[in-house]
Amino acid sequence: MMEHSRSSPTPADPERAAFHEHFARSFSDPRFDALRDAVAALEELAWRQYCEQRQAQPGH
Repeated sequence: MMEHSRSSPTPADPERAAFHEHFARSFSDPRFDALRDAVAALEELAWRQYCEQRQAQPGH
Protein backbone atom coordinates (compact mmCIF):
# COMPACT_ATOMS: atom_id res chain seq x y z
CA MET A 1 0.00 0.00 0.00
CA MET A 2 1.39 3.40 -0.94
CA GLU A 3 1.63 5.99 1.81
CA HIS A 4 0.47 9.52 1.18
CA SER A 5 2.93 12.33 1.72
CA ARG A 6 2.22 15.48 3.66
CA SER A 7 1.61 17.27 0.37
CA SER A 8 -1.19 14.93 -0.68
CA PRO A 9 -4.37 16.86 -1.33
CA THR A 10 -7.16 16.73 1.18
CA PRO A 11 -10.83 16.22 0.28
CA ALA A 12 -11.48 19.69 1.72
CA ASP A 13 -9.54 21.26 -1.17
CA PRO A 14 -11.04 20.04 -4.45
CA GLU A 15 -8.89 22.37 -6.56
CA ARG A 16 -5.71 20.95 -5.00
CA ALA A 17 -7.04 17.42 -5.47
CA ALA A 18 -7.69 18.10 -9.16
CA PHE A 19 -4.19 19.52 -9.54
CA HIS A 20 -2.77 16.38 -7.91
CA GLU A 21 -4.75 14.06 -10.19
CA HIS A 22 -3.61 15.93 -13.30
CA PHE A 23 0.03 16.09 -12.15
CA ALA A 24 0.18 12.46 -10.98
CA ARG A 25 -0.95 11.14 -14.38
CA SER A 26 2.41 12.16 -15.81
CA PHE A 27 4.23 9.98 -13.27
CA SER A 28 1.99 6.91 -13.04
CA ASP A 29 4.49 4.57 -14.72
CA PRO A 30 5.98 2.12 -12.17
CA ARG A 31 9.46 3.24 -13.26
CA PHE A 32 8.84 6.38 -11.17
CA ASP A 33 8.20 4.35 -7.99
CA ALA A 34 11.77 4.82 -6.72
CA LEU A 35 11.36 8.58 -7.16
CA ARG A 36 8.03 9.10 -5.37
CA ASP A 37 9.53 11.50 -2.79
CA ALA A 38 11.15 13.57 -5.54
CA VAL A 39 7.93 13.58 -7.58
CA ALA A 40 5.95 14.69 -4.50
CA ALA A 41 8.44 17.51 -3.88
CA LEU A 42 8.19 18.58 -7.51
CA GLU A 43 4.40 18.54 -7.32
CA GLU A 44 4.46 20.69 -4.18
CA LEU A 45 6.74 23.21 -5.89
CA ALA A 46 4.50 23.24 -8.98
CA TRP A 47 1.40 23.77 -6.80
CA ARG A 48 3.02 26.71 -4.97
CA GLN A 49 4.04 28.27 -8.29
CA TYR A 50 0.49 27.83 -9.60
CA CYS A 51 -0.94 29.50 -6.49
CA GLU A 52 1.50 32.40 -6.68
CA GLN A 53 0.64 32.99 -10.33
CA ARG A 54 -3.08 32.98 -9.54
CA GLN A 55 -2.60 35.46 -6.70
CA ALA A 56 -0.69 37.79 -9.00
CA GLN A 57 -3.58 37.90 -11.47
CA PRO A 58 -6.15 40.67 -11.00
CA GLY A 59 -9.48 39.44 -9.70
CA HIS A 60 -8.13 36.60 -7.54
